[in-house]
Amino acid sequence: MKCLALKLFQANGAVRQYYPLIVIFVFGALSSVFINKYWNYNGGRSDQQHKHLILHRPFSIVDFDDHGRYDSDQDAHELIIRETEVDVISDQDNVEALMSLIAANEMKSMGKGEKALKLIEHGIALAPKNPDLLNGYGELIETLQDDILMADQMYFQALIYSPTHKEALGNRKRTQVIVDDLDWQQLKRIDEKRDKMSSMPDSNMALRRAKKEAYFQHIYHTVGIEGNRMSLSETRSILETRMAIGGRSIAEHNEIIGLEAALKYINATLINRLGSISVNDILEIHKRVMGFVDPLESGVFRQTQVFVGGHVPPGPSHIGTLMENFSRWLNSETTLRLHPVRYAALAHYKLVHIHPFTDGNGRTSRLLMNMILMQAGYPPVIIPKGERHKYYRTLEFANKGDIRPFLRFIAECTERTLNQFLLSTTTEFSTDIPELDYDNIIINES
Repeated sequence: MKCLALKLFQANGAVRQYYPLIVIFVFGALSSVFINKYWNYNGGRSDQQHKHLILHRPFSIVDFDDHGRYDSDQDAHELIIRETEVDVISDQDNVEALMSLIAANEMKSMGKGEKALKLIEHGIALAPKNPDLLNGYGELIETLQDDILMADQMYFQALIYSPTHKEALGNRKRTQVIVDDLDWQQLKRIDEKRDKMSSMPDSNMALRRAKKEAYFQHIYHTVGIEGNRMSLSETRSILETRMAIGGRSIAEHNEIIGLEAALKYINATLINRLGSISVNDILEIHKRVMGFVDPLESGVFRQTQVFVGGHVPPGPSHIGTLMENFSRWLNSETTLRLHPVRYAALAHYKLVHIHPFTDGNGRTSRLLMNMILMQAGYPPVIIPKGERHKYYRTLEFANKGDIRPFLRFIAECTERTLNQFLLSTTTEFSTDIPELDYDNIIINES
């Protein structure tokens, strides 16, 4: 007993000696349990927010081919959000524009809707930033044409130029809820169609043939937007045979070859890669887009000032800073929570607005957009060259402060692309894939 008591006394002494270590150990264990539960809780929420990114395999377009920190440079930040188009309106034009509004309201009260619209459109052509005209135009469109989206767009434009405009504020408050609901319904339809297409196995022969056709269509329309004169059959011939087309310029051939090289690079290296999108990734895409057209300017930022219609992009000294800021935005948690279609469209707009390259900005921006979409399981969007004017017009609206028309336009193109894939893969005779001729689709829709 004496020996046992002595051992217990010695043991208690040893325990007292290690009290601080025991306390630290217990505190560490409890902290780890708490942190683990907190991480799982927030991680679960984050997973729910990002489920559209992880539940769908990336969309490979060439399956058929068996082969940050806060930046103190305030000037650079301001350059990307400034108003870039300057309109000088004379007093006489303003007076005439307002008279058009008065006359349009009189015509409306007399039941002459078409004349009212023509009069107010004449007024807006004279004074495109007049909030009274924009608001009045929106009211006419909403009443006479029942076009709530366009009406809301006019109210929004009026508020850009006059944030306290009473009538526009009231109209916008009424239409905003309806328009937001319509936009989300469209995104929901797009996701349902994406899910339906994603359920098809990669071995599905109809899907593989549809991808091949879409591949040619994508290249044809993307270079066509920039003025390339190659027809779809000529584009296909160059890609399949590598034979030159008589009567076409070397640059037109090289634009097609360069875009194909960029698409294959994205498919082989970027869409399945985990991690952030870097500035170097964008440079590598541009390097392939322009490598055959202008090797000296490919994959490098411009060193001169450029002008794009009414938009004056940032000067070359700001490009590096803006691109680093852009890369941080691309990979931020807030951005990654956006719906993939909106994320991709915003990425396209921001890059083309910076205009970091001497040439090839549009093609590189569209490829970046499609890379983001393919990573989330969507097919690459085909913007038909027949809609290039609508495409550029929505970009102009974005430059003036309203990004929503551009987001809607990209969503429309995404849904149309998905419709064509589903049509090509779910018809009764799915082995005979119809050619996805978007030029004819546009004609038929109009």
